Amino acid sequence: MLKKIPRSLNRWAIALLLFLPVQLLQAETIIVPLKIDFPLLHQLIVTQLFKGNSASAELLHDPSGCSKIVLSNPHLSEFKRHLKINARLTAKLAVKMLGKCTLLLNWDGYAQIISDPVIKKNSPQQIYLQIIDSHLISLENKMLTSGALWEQAKKHFHPLLNRFQLDLAPTINELKTLLPLFMPHHTHAQVNDMLTSLRIADMQITADGIQSNLAFKVETIDQKNFPEHALTEKEQAQWQEKWQSMDALLTHTIKLYAGATELQELRLALFDILLDARYQLQEALQQDQSDDPVRHWFINSWSQLIPVLKQISIKNPKYASLSLMTLITASDALQTLDKLGPTFGLDISIDGLRRLARMLNDTQVSDPLKYDEALDPELFRLFQFNLISTEKKYSNINLWPISSAFVANSRPLNRWIPDRQGLNDYLLNIRKLLLKTVRQTAIKSDLTSAQQDVFKKLVMATAWQESCWRQYIVKKNKIVPLRSSTGDTGIMQVNEKVWRGFVDRHKLRWDIEYNVQTGSNILLNYLTRYAIKKAEHKQRGGIDNLARATYSAYNGGPAQVSRYRTGRQYIKVDQAFYQKYLAVKQGNELKVAECLGQKSGRIPTPPSKGFIAIESAKPQKTTDTKKKLIHYEKWINQQPKKYFTQQIGVFSSKKAAINFIQQQSIPGNYAVYQQQKNRRSHYLVIYGHYSTRQRAKKESARFKLIKPWIRSFKDLIWNEKKQ
Repeated sequence: MLKKIPRSLNRWAIALLLFLPVQLLQAETIIVPLKIDFPLLHQLIVTQLFKGNSASAELLHDPSGCSKIVLSNPHLSEFKRHLKINARLTAKLAVKMLGKCTLLLNWDGYAQIISDPVIKKNSPQQIYLQIIDSHLISLENKMLTSGALWEQAKKHFHPLLNRFQLDLAPTINELKTLLPLFMPHHTHAQVNDMLTSLRIADMQITADGIQSNLAFKVETIDQKNFPEHALTEKEQAQWQEKWQSMDALLTHTIKLYAGATELQELRLALFDILLDARYQLQEALQQDQSDDPVRHWFINSWSQLIPVLKQISIKNPKYASLSLMTLITASDALQTLDKLGPTFGLDISIDGLRRLARMLNDTQVSDPLKYDEALDPELFRLFQFNLISTEKKYSNINLWPISSAFVANSRPLNRWIPDRQGLNDYLLNIRKLLLKTVRQTAIKSDLTSAQQDVFKKLVMATAWQESCWRQYIVKKNKIVPLRSSTGDTGIMQVNEKVWRGFVDRHKLRWDIEYNVQTGSNILLNYLTRYAIKKAEHKQRGGIDNLARATYSAYNGGPAQVSRYRTGRQYIKVDQAFYQKYLAVKQGNELKVAECLGQKSGRIPTPPSKGFIAIESAKPQKTTDTKKKLIHYEKWINQQPKKYFTQQIGVFSSKKAAINFIQQQSIPGNYAVYQQQKNRRSHYLVIYGHYSTRQRAKKESARFKLIKPWIRSFKDLIWNEKKQ
């Protein structure tokens, strides 16, 4: 038996509740547009009410065969906020006398029906057409609203249109199945309340079709219920699977709709979306995961894709279906919830992605979520963009480590990391390879001689900017391909994730000639399809703008083609490229040796973790009279083992490491850590100490060109003791 609660305690409880924050009790009404465009509505009306390729309906069937009224080729439009249906109407009225048809009327013109879409109370998920006016118009533009013909026509085409119904139950049920898959933090009861509240509201006719809204209530979530914490190894693997599935589904959708149209303009629009989405994905992967930037990326990419899918569906009725409308509505719902912020607990699950895939095509042969890194012939065919050179055929046989790129003196360029004595020969042969590739690539284009000259300088300057003309580095005493943490590879730093399906990853890493050809083809594509097409050479700066615009797109994606003159975030990157381009233009491309430690003696800024500096380089004198305070092993050992740091370089001498630190303009805690391996000393340069990996990653943006390696102090010291 329950004991009675003392009245004084009751008062305390009520007072306490007044000061406690309300959790999980605040609900907000979400409004999502539900659009039925005229092409889709037209297809549904024709399918239900008309027959054959001519889209005709026989309104009057006279057993004697003398009279006939046929309605055909309906056209839909908006008229004073109503739905107007114009259809061709032909009529032949006759009577049978003495076994013969005696013609009374032969008429040709149009029927006009004005109606409103309505939802009946007993069928809240079905839309009907309620006729509010109708008349006939002759070919001479005379209106007919009375007479025998009018009475006969009205008697038959009104019932015809009354038979039409648009059943939205499949769409509503699909959304009810989908939404819970993206809201894992809500309880079963909260999800049920949300789905029960879902309703259609505010229906009206617009210039594009029927516009209505889906409204439902969602309770907010207290974020304290799922606090942020560092991802475990298992969670990291799940997170990677999720973003790869998102990328795979986006690519699958783009391929599906590119195959549904022969219009090159629409295919190129899809190609642009694919490339921009993949560039933006790389940026999202580098951001703090606490706010799930990859989820924002996926939803934004879908919102950019939807208008192109609608254009293709207009041209191809097969794809103008309720499934596409459902997919669009689902995407709008996710975008709305995403914009409202994290308190709605939106998340994207693998099951949710599979549900979206089924909306596209429920008879999938291959897995639309499979993240495949192999070459994809379908991408080549659809977008006519084969990065493999037409001059040289590559077999599928793995010949590595046998080199396929040789220089004039028979020394292989593949796996060649020059010492100081061989650096000059190396650079001369790299220049020869770049110029040869430029000639082979430019043959496939319609560039003018002036544009070809820009392209030549562009390729050499890009290879300089991206890698200092290097394909390989030494890491743990082994020659390995030059790769960044984001997947940029080799001399041209071609991103393996962005160009997934277009490139052979193995050749991109180990065959310098293939890497140069691939990067040059990408540059040519951006030059011709973006920089020239958008007339960047007509901007202030002249023809050299073509190179600047092309590099901006190469570095940031097609949408960034004008970044060099409008963007501030990457101004230093674009200016650094342009300085190299001007040096090439003046015939000084071999100044690339400076970033490899020769002539000016500058120690190179490593574009990838594990870079080994050329020890024979002379230290550059710094003009900064204020020397930086540099920490060593004692300071490193004092740091909490669970803290993180940024490894920004590895050098073969302590002197080179110190010189590198003194050249940096960023203030803060630098440290040099001596590491022994295979009886040789390497000197690691690290920067900063952070309580979480996310904070270290966020701070690493300050060293964007270096692309630091985020490491824990425990890992740093433990690996040393392990040696």
